Amino acid sequence: MLSILIAAITAFLIVIIFTPGTIHMLQEKGVYGVDVHKRDRPKVPKGGGFVILFAIVTGLLLVIGMTSFLEQSETVNPALLAALVSILMASMIGILDDNLDFRNRTKVVLPLVASIPMMALQVGTRTMNIPIIGPIDLGVLYPLVVVPLMMTFIIDSTNMYGGMNGLESGLAAVNSSAIVIYSVMVPILSGETIGSLTDSGIVAAALFGAVCAFFVFNKYPAKILPGDVGRLPIGATLAAALIIGNMDRLAIMLYTPFLINFLMYLFYRIYVKRSGMEYSKFADVRENGTLEVKGPFTMYWVLPYLSNNITEKKNVRLLILLQMLIAYGTVIFLLFTYL
Repeated sequence: MLSILIAAITAFLIVIIFTPGTIHMLQEKGVYGVDVHKRDRPKVPKGGGFVILFAIVTGLLLVIGMTSFLEQSETVNPALLAALVSILMASMIGILDDNLDFRNRTKVVLPLVASIPMMALQVGTRTMNIPIIGPIDLGVLYPLVVVPLMMTFIIDSTNMYGGMNGLESGLAAVNSSAIVIYSVMVPILSGETIGSLTDSGIVAAALFGAVCAFFVFNKYPAKILPGDVGRLPIGATLAAALIIGNMDRLAIMLYTPFLINFLMYLFYRIYVKRSGMEYSKFADVRENGTLEVKGPFTMYWVLPYLSNNITEKKNVRLLILLQMLIAYGTVIFLLFTYL
């Protein structure tokens, strides 16, 4: 469990130390994004998510290095290696998207590329625990179908469920912490060491440390925005951790709000096309700072639609709270199976 702690602390320190300098550098280079949910629409340094990427990669490499040198192992853990490469590939896609602004269809498909390392090294167990149905052995369909679909969905949905100060980093902190808790507690309750859970915990811990530190600068009012170079690696890291740890049931529950958000967005696009109404990507901001939306067409538009008293800050807090209830409630429920 020491490796989990080291990954988290390393990633946290890297982000907390280097983000202020990153903000200054982005300001000097004139790399800004518009903070659309403010009345004055201020310009905020954008693309700072590469610090999250470096922190995650460094945390994982440190753990891999410790294993190689301290345990004198001649082989690299394939699961951690696959996760590392997938995260790097997702970040490359994010960098390209930030600079080239891909079409929506391209954005949806490209994350498939990031799943190739996980497929090639056949990470994960081919038997899935489906709620109600039970365990199913999918054989070769697991690495060739389930892994790429799961990674693509998690990366895409993580990218879509954001756009407000602290939302992406806050949700990632909740989901990664739930994975870490599950990875640590299952071996304790079962009385045996499970290598796949340790690997999963290491990957999730690196992300947890990174996004907790980034949240300090990204929360309302944001001093820096992650950009796709940050959001896509966050999704890839969470997907890799869930696949490595064979956390099928936990993954389903963690990403139910993300799935709902995705379906609501699809409905919105179809509704706009058929009704002829004007498409709006962002909420409007009233004089008093509260949000005004077209309708309940995304998860982060539901509360502003139901109440005229929802500000960006309040909305993000409530959405993170909802994710905490789902994530930690699911972990507690699953852990009871080991008692």
